[in-house]
Amino acid sequence: MKIKNSASVAPENCIFCKIIARILPAAIVYENEEFIAFMDRSPFSTGHTLVCPKKHGETIWDMTEPEIGGLFTVAAKISKAIVKATESDGFRFVQNNGEAANQVVAHVHVHVIPVKMSHKGVYMDRKNPPMEDLQKTADEISSALGTI
Repeated sequence: MKIKNSASVAPENCIFCKIIARILPAAIVYENEEFIAFMDRSPFSTGHTLVCPKKHGETIWDMTEPEIGGLFTVAAKISKAIVKATESDGFRFVQNNGEAANQVVAHVHVHVIPVKMSHKGVYMDRKNPPMEDLQKTADEISSALGTI
């Protein structure tokens, strides 16, 4: 079974694979051998981070159960640092699979989106902060990782 995704590309053309290979810039929050976390370039809120496997796969169906567990383990760890660094009141995990689910980049990823009580029930628009601001937030989250 295949999920429809017009954003499908070969790994050598994948924007996230290019970030992993350091061909494209990103404000990196965390990295280990299997996963990487970096700031979303068009965040819903300050601290909105993407966590993805380094191994290319379009949807969660392209991962093994242990890989899926590892992805969400890293996302959970990152969420604690994000909430602490951004002084948020909660967070969302969003994981889209396929075009119908609004997956824009065809590489598995989990959005970790911090939210404050003032966000409750409010539609959140994407923002377009400068890279310097994203890097500053990434550094604050990375620092918070060392304290949790």
